[in-house]
Amino acid sequence: MGSKNASRSDRGHTLIQALLAVVIVGILAAIAAPSFNGLLAQQRVAEGFEQTKGAIKEAQRQAMRRGRRCKIRIDATNSKINIKSPDADGNYNGCLLSERQLPEGVAIKTNVTTPIITFSPRGNTSSARTIVIYSSNGTTQTKKCIAISIGLGIIRTGDYKGNVSTSVNANDCQTND
Repeated sequence: MGSKNASRSDRGHTLIQALLAVVIVGILAAIAAPSFNGLLAQQRVAEGFEQTKGAIKEAQRQAMRRGRRCKIRIDATNSKINIKSPDADGNYNGCLLSERQLPEGVAIKTNVTTPIITFSPRGNTSSARTIVIYSSNGTTQTKKCIAISIGLGIIRTGDYKGNVSTSVNANDCQTND
């Protein structure tokens, strides 16, 4: 009794119903895509922040462990941001166990033109530094900061509330409580 007795509901979907489903899925995807891109950019900023903070803390620990000065340089040339450390001869190797590469789409801005941080054998530093890590393409407003105090070399981290298009200021680095 095959197809003559098949009810109308057993025939499947019409072309209009299928097109309507495709349009609805397309609208939902268009709404969700910017949120996903923003979330991805936030994750990249967080990863770049952790890379930078880890390199700074590693250089400070290596200075204390080795009993000699360690420098770290943040190099933002050629649209690539590398975190390196120089040895006693000025060659950038030795204080960091490995070079750091920040994720694509992440930028760094500091409060000085030549961002070199020097740690003494006691972990102290002779210059204060503020470093801001943010999304270079503007897909997220997330800005993370690292502030290093002069003297003791205390490292403070938080969210940056200032504008990165102007000068970077340690007072705009708000710690998370």
